[in-house]
Amino acid sequence: MDSIDTTAPADWHDFYVDPFPGRKGSERITDTCGKCIGTGLYTAPTHFTDGQGRPICFDCRGTGTRSRLVSSARATARAHAKAHAEHVDTTRAITARRAAFEAEHPGLRDQLTEAHLSMRDGNPLREKIGYLLDSLEDYTGTLDDDEVRTAHELLEQYELELAARRPVPTGRTLIQGEILATKTTDTQWGITVKILVQGEGWRVWGTKPSEISTAARGDVVAFTATVSASDDDDSFGFYSRPTKAHIIAAGIRRTA
Repeated sequence: MDSIDTTAPADWHDFYVDPFPGRKGSERITDTCGKCIGTGLYTAPTHFTDGQGRPICFDCRGTGTRSRLVSSARATARAHAKAHAEHVDTTRAITARRAAFEAEHPGLRDQLTEAHLSMRDGNPLREKIGYLLDSLEDYTGTLDDDEVRTAHELLEQYELELAARRPVPTGRTLIQGEILATKTTDTQWGITVKILVQGEGWRVWGTKPSEISTAARGDVVAFTATVSASDDDDSFGFYSRPTKAHIIAAGIRRTA
């Protein structure tokens, strides 16, 4: 096959493969049913049964095979080829816009990526930078002027956050700070709610104490717990055995 011109719109004919070369469009072909893999039976709960009450495949109605015209198979192959060509055009456009953006704003994408990778899940700043990177990488390939300004503001916030980092207090200690994020997980012991608490230059992660079960993101809380620092970041820690928990202030920054 000749090389495809990457400057022109993709031609779906370049991606089309005749599924049944040499066959007439009016011919009928029989394939194994893809839903039941030829068994004719449906293994999930269903009300669709045969005369003997067996759950049968709805697609092939229990035969295990599907019959279709060659012309129908070719129509499906053409649709897939056109979708592929459209995807190629979209990918090329995003790549071109990304290259133009990086030429106009050299280093900005790399700075955003480095900042995003250095922060942990649950950090609101990481989430905001992630939205911009998603736009650059997958959606549009570029940022508009407002988004570029936002990107520089977020990087400034990141630098301030780095400068303000302090080692997390370890051992049995008092934890006081704002809840930045919550996460509900289903464990072998039941439903557990984890919280990320921001202190003065440090953050800790652990199970939400039952005494503050109503606390939400933005609330300032306090409790005593045993804290151990992360191996790769001394400003981040994990706490356990929280006691004497209470809410100091509610809703300081719920929209952050």
